[in-house]
Amino acid sequence: MKYSRIITIFLSLVAVSFVVHYIVYVRGYNQGYSYDTISNALFMVGVVSFFPALMAQLGSYRFFYGFQYALRGLVSNEFRSRYRNFSDYLNEKTTKIITTIYVEFLIAAGTILASAIMFGMLWGRDL
Repeated sequence: MKYSRIITIFLSLVAVSFVVHYIVYVRGYNQGYSYDTISNALFMVGVVSFFPALMAQLGSYRFFYGFQYALRGLVSNEFRSRYRNFSDYLNEKTTKIITTIYVEFLIAAGTILASAIMFGMLWGRDL
């Protein structure tokens, strides 16, 4: 795990959240900067980045291998002859994913979500 990469990911997520804030709140609703709008923008970016990283870290993409095997087995005769059992298909599909980047993404996105909650608790106060 590289701390410089965590900081880079965090700063890029903050930059994306400011772009989202500008597009949605400043240009869209003419609200300007306040604690609640900053909190909402940070929360949007945090959720969109946190949950895919969590899914990749937990390996939930493997859930869909059964659906792929069933559908391709129904459609293709060559596929059925190539993979007689589901375990053969799984052995072919196993890929090594470097999970350190997802841990770093989880840490950065979790920090963004925590800061969104912090700004949300300051709601109603002026900047």
